[in-house]
Amino acid sequence: MRRLFCYSKYNVRLLTEREMKMDKPFWTPWNMEQLFRSPRIDPSDVTAASGIRSVFYEGLPYKGKETRIFAHYGIPEAAEGEKVPAVVLVHGGGGTAYEEWVQLWMKRGYAAIAMDLEGNVPDKSEGGTKRIGHAMPGPAREGIFLDCDEPVQDQWMFHAAAACIRAHSFLRSLPQVDLERIGITGISWGGIVTSLVAGLDSRFAFAIPVYGCGYLYEAHNQWGERFVEMGASGAESVKRQTEPSAYFSRVTMPTLWVNWLYDPHFGMNIFSKSYRHAKKGIEQSGLCIYPQLGHSHPLGWKPDEIYAFADSIVRDGSRLLRLGEPTEHNGTAAVSYDSADGHEPVQAELLYTRNCDNWQQCEWITADCTIDPSDRRVHTPLPQDAKAFFFNVRDTRGLTASTPVLVR
Repeated sequence: MRRLFCYSKYNVRLLTEREMKMDKPFWTPWNMEQLFRSPRIDPSDVTAASGIRSVFYEGLPYKGKETRIFAHYGIPEAAEGEKVPAVVLVHGGGGTAYEEWVQLWMKRGYAAIAMDLEGNVPDKSEGGTKRIGHAMPGPAREGIFLDCDEPVQDQWMFHAAAACIRAHSFLRSLPQVDLERIGITGISWGGIVTSLVAGLDSRFAFAIPVYGCGYLYEAHNQWGERFVEMGASGAESVKRQTEPSAYFSRVTMPTLWVNWLYDPHFGMNIFSKSYRHAKKGIEQSGLCIYPQLGHSHPLGWKPDEIYAFADSIVRDGSRLLRLGEPTEHNGTAAVSYDSADGHEPVQAELLYTRNCDNWQQCEWITADCTIDPSDRRVHTPLPQDAKAFFFNVRDTRGLTASTPVLVR
């Protein structure tokens, strides 16, 4: 088998078979050569906090008309000549370009860009963050793929993914930004878009989808119902062109998938499946499933694992715990672990459900586990009535690593 090396200050590793196939033709509806060019930038008079700039950048044409995308971006202070890592921030449904999200990453030493994917600009004139439409929007996001009968070039998901890739291209044009250290993270709908873009834009160094994922057509809620409503032809078109799972085989960057057990939109079945299918061969990829978290933008950018994971990829930070696949043998559930640069596991839990006929209605039960440092394994007796289970393991920093769900 042919093996090649990929050299970088922050990542020296063997190229996977998947990466070596990236030069083979692969059809997508996007013109990637066009999107990889830095977009035209226009000024904006939207005010923002100190250190954050506001711009409009060039979007793709929509129904024959030019479009613009509003964005906040910022660059942290750095020593003269020093290049900084960067991140693209993708909001969820009803969200916008949150300057506080940009600030969070800037405080951690990252350049960051947050754009509005729904044709708006943020407005804080009356307190809080509202949205106001601007003069050159692309398509509006209406429901769940309600525009699936439109030509793909006129669909919101097509434009949203393109806007993220162009935001990346803009960051790459900034002299202060290190081209090898740019990642992407998104929340809810933004997590869907992030997991899609991860399979399209291999220039990214890492990706962190929060809540959102792929295999939406297998969800036991409004997502799955919508694919039935589309009809066979419409559903097949979305699955083939703009559903993230169509591109998971093309993901080459380390990815951290972050969610919580009772998320009302993205169940553990499709979330674990997305992780598994995008991870293949990528050792650094991980999963973090909180028992309790909630679903919102502030809650979605809160987990410390997000920033630790990014730092481990692009800033020489200590990595998260790495867990193997969960196993079951003779009534015992177990998983192997690889400690995180000396940060050993201090707590481990088995989470299981007695009924997974409907993944949106699962009740999850927690059981303590034994951590065995001698063979670097976590284990516990598995209840006979458990239908599905996974492990959460917490290290000395309080950071959680999770396994995907195993269905019996």
